[in-house]
This record gives sequence, structure tokens and C-alpha cells, in this order.
Amino acid sequence: GWLILESGSVSYGKATAYLPAIDLLKAYFQIDDRDDARKMREKVTGKLLTLDEALGATLPAFLALLDVPVKDPAWRALDPSQRRQRTLGAIKRLLLSESRVQPLLLVFEDLHWIDGETQALLDGLVDGLPTARVLLLVNYRPEYQHRWGSKTYYTQLRLDALPPESASELLGALLGDDPGIGSLKPLLIERTEGNPFFLEECVRTLVESGVLVG
Repeated sequence: GWLILESGSVSYGKATAYLPAIDLLKAYFQIDDRDDARKMREKVTGKLLTLDEALGATLPAFLALLDVPVKDPAWRALDPSQRRQRTLGAIKRLLLSESRVQPLLLVFEDLHWIDGETQALLDGLVDGLPTARVLLLVNYRPEYQHRWGSKTYYTQLRLDALPPESASELLGALLGDDPGIGSLKPLLIERTEGNPFFLEECVRTLVESGVLVG
């Protein structure tokens, strides 16, 4: 009975405002790469008004985020700081409205690459979580900093490197137990220092490059 929306930051994404938020909104509005401006306008308008007719006022902000031409003269008359405020408010309002219909799980991955506007969005959203049926699940590297740690409703789960036996078990699930790769597993564990994400990426790279087959 939950609505799950997922997005994530990428290494080159800091230079693009709202990039993870845009990806999340495209999934919510069911927009794909083949949709033209008219189709996107129809999908966004229909979704907003079906959820809550009062959300019609936020339509220009969502269209602008999705690079759909905005004809509303009032929106075009706003200065950049006003548009930013309206945009952040529109996304937060949409998500909280949706959470009143069904519980909402928001997943944002790799916050260490997040852009400033999406960070501002999450900061504003976190403040509204205690009264909403929203679970915000994020992951990030240790160097990333946020201001949520003092919140009573914030919980951090530290993901440490896997011990050798657990890393071997993970590789068994990823690679199988063929004797021909017996010597590869300890090498991967040593090179990745038991980091499960690096283990997965190394295996994926070996498969994509044709070193591992089958």
C-alpha cells in the first residue's frame, strides 16, 4: 500500500540543479523520453488536479522543472529567487499531499553528489516529516554532511565493510561456486577491502568487459 519513488545523484550532477528531483518527478508523473511538451503538460496537469485541485497553482513550477514552456505571465514575471522558492514549495507540497492519500517512501541515493537545490528540497522536506506519512531513506559516503542529526525522528545506520566470510558469501551469490573462479574471490575481497558496493561494481565491470561469462 506504499508509493515508492526512487532517485539518486550522479558524480557529474552537482552542476545541474534539481537533477535527482527531476528524475523522481518524471517517475511520479510517468513521463518517458518519448513524450513531447504537450503530452508532458497533460500528464502533469492531470496528476496534480486529480490529487488535489488546489495544486493547480503549482503547475508552472513543475512545467518549468521539466523544460516545458510556461505560458503563465505571473510565473514569467517572478525573479529567480521567487521562482526558486515557489519550486521548492511546490515539490514539498506535492509530496506531502500524496502522503495523505497513501504512505510514501522516498529513496535518494548517493547524497555526496547532490546539487544545492535538491539539498534545499530535502532540508525543507525533513522539517515536515513528523506530521506526514513519509519515510525518507537516503545513503551517502562519510564525507557528506547534513543538519538532520539532531532530529528525534532521524536514525542513522552505519554500513561498515564486510568481514572476509561475509564478503565471500556475497561473492558466492554474485558469482556462484564454479571452481574456476576460486582464486578470484580472495583477490576481489583484498582489492575492495570488503566494501559491498565496490564488490558489486567490480563484478559488474568484469561481466560487462567479458572477463567473466556464464
